[in-house]
Amino acid sequence: MKDLFHQDVVEMIERETRKYQIWSIEDPSDPDFDGAYQILWDCFGPHGEMERKEAIEAFLRDDPFTPEPSGTYMRYFLLVARDAEGRLRGVRDGTVLVNPSYAPDLCVIYLAHIFMMPEARGTVLSYWLRIAPVEIAMQYLADLHAMGKITLPAPAAPGKYFGMNLDLTAEMEYFTPEERLSWQRLLFYGRGGFDAINPRHFPYRQPDFRDPEVIAATGNQPAPFMALVRRMGRERQAQLPIDEARALMRLLYDDFADHCAPHLLENSLQLVLDRLEERAKRKRFVELLPLPTGPKDLHRLKPLFRYNVYTKYYPDSPDIRGYLNSGIRERLANPRYLDEELARIARELEARPPFVYGSRDKNATWEGVALPTPGSEPPAPADGPDAGEITRELPAPPPTALPR
Repeated sequence: MKDLFHQDVVEMIERETRKYQIWSIEDPSDPDFDGAYQILWDCFGPHGEMERKEAIEAFLRDDPFTPEPSGTYMRYFLLVARDAEGRLRGVRDGTVLVNPSYAPDLCVIYLAHIFMMPEARGTVLSYWLRIAPVEIAMQYLADLHAMGKITLPAPAAPGKYFGMNLDLTAEMEYFTPEERLSWQRLLFYGRGGFDAINPRHFPYRQPDFRDPEVIAATGNQPAPFMALVRRMGRERQAQLPIDEARALMRLLYDDFADHCAPHLLENSLQLVLDRLEERAKRKRFVELLPLPTGPKDLHRLKPLFRYNVYTKYYPDSPDIRGYLNSGIRERLANPRYLDEELARIARELEARPPFVYGSRDKNATWEGVALPTPGSEPPAPADGPDAGEITRELPAPPPTALPR
């Protein structure tokens, strides 16, 4: 793949996605709105992880150029992908968030929900829906700058995000082997350049999105999730500055404050801010934990194992009690439980047929045939035209970054 000219890659993606079109729903009157919302609700609503319909309708009607009381500018987006026959094949929603008083050079793209219809799974459409909001964010930043609402560091450089630090952010359940989706989704985001913010210092909780009457009857039940982040252009950095982590958390909770009662948010917000404040006494950063991308690095799931994270970093809550009483303690009576489960997942991943060529930097071809060991073939001339072209190393990270 890396031998392809970049335009070849673009054309490959365009050819596969040509049968789809991505449509941005700008108003609840859009004929796709009801169907798109229902798809997301059916997937996330039963678990209290999807905003109520009236909240989404309000998001679409709100003026994105009028800031919230906190000074945060928010631009909600709802994207649908349709096939050639006009049938919905994927839905993605989220919010672009900017607040110069929190961080003048930070823009957060909150990737709230995504759902792919079975007919479109296994295509690059899911990647397209993950990255399409960047284009919306760039236009939004340009408009805010043109209106004098914010000042962009480099307004003439859209290809460099106008000089802004762009963070794609998503929420995810912590890993537990018995829930297939918990590791499938992490592999999906790991291959997309995302890291997890160390829950030791960032014990994030998604607010309870259920109807207020239901919450009043059953109690507030925020869900303990990990926060994932892809820092665009800074993916090799293994540290997240505490100021950036603090701003990211505040931006997300400004979004939630638009449809959740403030008193239901305060505890979860303050929990993270307090942990960050404690961390700031010793360090200026929090760690970013790399996510797995395939069977060879599944060990990266260990620091995100749900049982350990819940018992070490989160206060008691109904979600945590329900999981701890699900039989996980009995399974952990086997001291090798986690290692055995990771090995089982690795075998399943390795059994899948490959559909793309692997990297020649590895010791096997895409068909699994061993390559010659170093020294078994004559080396290329040191001064030949191909010298140094077999492999290319990524540039070294900035001095402030810890290399992976």
